[in-house]
Amino acid sequence: MISVGIDIGTSTTKCIFSRLEIERCYGASVLPQFKITGRKVIYESPMYSTPLLSDVDIDHLALHAILAGEYERAGLQPEDVDTGAVIITGETAVKHNADQIVHYLARFAGKFVVAQAGGDLEAVLAGKGSGAEARSLEIAGQVVNIDIGGGTANCAFFAGGSCARTINFHVGGRLIRLDSQGKVLKLFPVIAEWMSREGYGLEEGDLADLEQLREITGKWSDMLLDTILNPRDPKVCPLVYGQPEEITGTAEPVSELWVSGGVGLLLEHPGTRSLAEAVRFGDIGPLLAESLVKAAANYSIKLRTTPEAQRATVIGAGVHTTSLSGSTVFVDSGLLPLRNIPVVKLSLPEQAEGDLAGLAAAVENAFAEGKRRFGTGVPADLHFAVSIPGCIPETYPVIRRIASAAAEASLRNGMKVIILICENDIAKAVGNVIHLLTRGEQRCICLDQIAVRHGDYIDIGYPLDGDCIPVAVKTLVFQP
Repeated sequence: MISVGIDIGTSTTKCIFSRLEIERCYGASVLPQFKITGRKVIYESPMYSTPLLSDVDIDHLALHAILAGEYERAGLQPEDVDTGAVIITGETAVKHNADQIVHYLARFAGKFVVAQAGGDLEAVLAGKGSGAEARSLEIAGQVVNIDIGGGTANCAFFAGGSCARTINFHVGGRLIRLDSQGKVLKLFPVIAEWMSREGYGLEEGDLADLEQLREITGKWSDMLLDTILNPRDPKVCPLVYGQPEEITGTAEPVSELWVSGGVGLLLEHPGTRSLAEAVRFGDIGPLLAESLVKAAANYSIKLRTTPEAQRATVIGAGVHTTSLSGSTVFVDSGLLPLRNIPVVKLSLPEQAEGDLAGLAAAVENAFAEGKRRFGTGVPADLHFAVSIPGCIPETYPVIRRIASAAAEASLRNGMKVIILICENDIAKAVGNVIHLLTRGEQRCICLDQIAVRHGDYIDIGYPLDGDCIPVAVKTLVFQP
């Protein structure tokens, strides 16, 4: 597959094209699994300044022109691109036209390119793209990746190859913008409010003092590292935003701290000796990098710059947004591709295996919730997916009860298509039973080996090789 990752950030926009290698793998079971086993970068764009029309709007024409030019330089047409993601990150995600633009660009970018946004997702993708996730399989304890760009710092905690939680901060290199003389050109509102509470008299139009800027970035760095390395309620930090996931149980200690993003790229540069040197990029990025190094010296942990620091998110967007289904799928390929399908998670009764009536009721409740949340008034347009968790027993009575309840619920609601997403390998069996029960009149898509959460959205692409079907699980969160 040819994959693209496009990252529209607070300060920069970039894209990367990769060729992904897919293999049919056999594990302990006799059922095959399709896995992405290799990636070769075939083209990387330079960094572009993210074009803005104003403080609240992205320049969509300029952005389209940038990306169209990069496709041409890569020798690719949008129809050549099979998969990938356009992710809008940092402060750019709060612009008025952010959601419309990212969806438009996803449609332009290729056959199966999805639109994604949100700090939690950005944190995970950056940690995957930087290599922190893979590193967590090699060592004990947690590997934390902090992706620090122009407007946000997004942290993902990895242990044993999976993300345990995320935290997002209003900490970034371009939250304070300055000219070459140190005059403050722009203060982002959230930082202006914070500085007012902290007693700093710095406002737009003022001349900044080097030591004052060092004090500000020093406080940010101390808060950032203290929140990450000393487990507590992260919401006590005034610069945390979103809904941080709670720490459950005893969190493993942090073994390594990785830093990606534009600020991560500056970590290995020497410290700033003058105001002119500190603001050489028109912002406080160099000072923030310097302050992070100093703050980390107070802990027994060393900061590590990632190999692809500035491109970690865009690499993650291009490689790690696609899952592959294919062991036991049941698919009417004439229905594909499907985009932006919301997911309703099946809530199981406590005794699912022995309570078939309770299982049927759970399926019916999931379909009822889907209709309530996503109904359009036109039954044929009612599309949502019901997720079947992996703890479901793989027995014929259970499979038949799920299929029967799904068929009855879809018929009752006038739905034309049933979409079921199974964590384990029961999809073909469930689809076959639905086909038999409805005499082939109910069209359905049943996919396996895909883990989704309640509230996620999925895109389902064309089959790539026989029954190998790409599925993108995404989170669309545009901050108010």
